[in-house]
Amino acid sequence: MKISVFITSYNQKKYLVEAVESVLAQTLKPFEIIIVDDCSTDGSREIIESYAYTHPKLIRPFYHERNLGIGKNKAFAQKQARGEWLTYLDGDDRFLPEKLEMEFKTLQQHPDSKVVYSNFYSINEEGKRSRLWVDKTPPPSGYIFSQVFSRSFPHNTLFRNELISSDCLKKIGYYDEERITHEDWDFKIRLSKHFNITYCPMALIERREHADGISQYLSGDSIFNQMLHVYYNNSHLLEDLGPEEKNFIRRELTRLFSRWADGIINQKLDEGHRQQAFQHYREFLKWMSFDMAAVNLFKLLLPLKLLKIIRYFK
Repeated sequence: MKISVFITSYNQKKYLVEAVESVLAQTLKPFEIIIVDDCSTDGSREIIESYAYTHPKLIRPFYHERNLGIGKNKAFAQKQARGEWLTYLDGDDRFLPEKLEMEFKTLQQHPDSKVVYSNFYSINEEGKRSRLWVDKTPPPSGYIFSQVFSRSFPHNTLFRNELISSDCLKKIGYYDEERITHEDWDFKIRLSKHFNITYCPMALIERREHADGISQYLSGDSIFNQMLHVYYNNSHLLEDLGPEEKNFIRRELTRLFSRWADGIINQKLDEGHRQQAFQHYREFLKWMSFDMAAVNLFKLLLPLKLLKIIRYFK
């Protein structure tokens, strides 16, 4: 049994030591640790080189000479893995010590699954826990394609850092190298289409939330368009589904996309850009629920001063 762990990093020097140490501290030791740096400029390379020097048989470092972006960097890391099993870690997150051991044990108990995922904590910049992803109803196991496609998970947040059989990559390929955001969603859609996935209820990962994430540098409409691209890029996978599953996915995505569209339109109106708000309304109308579409049309037709007064008294 050989588990490859890959860590992707870009200008995450302040967190990178914690990420690497969390993999080194695993109760079930990995076969290899692949660290891929996407042309960092903050001194991350020196940290990686130091770890590679002290763990030459375990750590395999790679350094890009130019920034490739998230999709290309993760796909490159996947292609370097030599283990029978594969999992990953962003350079600002942390594994808890039993992550590999407990997930592998879960897979042994569910031989029909090729993938396992776990509960996780959200942590802030200082590493303090803020919330648990799943605190009530357990998320699904088995054939969960519909739930993954529709993001029907707590907070509409998908599982992360899953442990998968390397055979999965032979079937579905690697991360989409053209993805700017939501590369994980795209990959998990394809993964869940072809393989059973099981859930390990232990919290085994700490996911860091901080101001330096890529979403801080992209506009809301850019992120939303990336989400829509993932949908359209994978819509052919819906063709063999029954009407009930298709309706479920459409209904759940309409709820999610309606909230995104509403937030973007509100932002443009708050900024006084009515024309842009109208443009986004027309662009996103097909993904808004009837109620949300009616409310937004009403807001768009109101004079901006009156709209601000109404919001003030809410």
